[in-house]
Amino acid sequence: MKNFIFISTIALTLNMSAQKEKLFPEILGISLTEKNMSLPEKNGKFTIVAVAFHKGAEDELKKWLNPLYDTFMNKAKGKNNMNMSESHDVNFFFLPVIGGLKIVARQFKESTDKAFWPYIMDTDKCDIKAQAKKLGVTDLKIPYIFVLDKDGKVIEFQNGNYKEDKIDALEEAID
Repeated sequence: MKNFIFISTIALTLNMSAQKEKLFPEILGISLTEKNMSLPEKNGKFTIVAVAFHKGAEDELKKWLNPLYDTFMNKAKGKNNMNMSESHDVNFFFLPVIGGLKIVARQFKESTDKAFWPYIMDTDKCDIKAQAKKLGVTDLKIPYIFVLDKDGKVIEFQNGNYKEDKIDALEEAID
């Protein structure tokens, strides 16, 4: 049992370090507001990318949306209660698996708050599984949240279930 835990820990550590310092691969798509989008966006800002590489990761990824938005994008909230999100000037992309089937994309759009629409990318025209391979992602059934530096290089990432300390680690990477 000790050997299994040791080997699992080593494998997880290697998987995590394999993703850092890599350039994020180009991903093209369209927002729910019908605007063309591309990653990485090189406009002098850090970028937060929340992505599901598989339909099985989408439900857990949805649990990240509000905390990510409140931490990095909700500037109005920061003015009222000293939330530091007011100081973040980042690009934000949320990539659920909605591409390929128009009815799935439409249903997703109908069930999502309009405030999020400009940040949600439909990746129908992109092979998202090939992009996962380029990043060294091995478990496609969990969500991944990446922090990219101003040049599009992965400097931090978290995966799996949402937890407050994971948001804190993402935030520390851009501070």
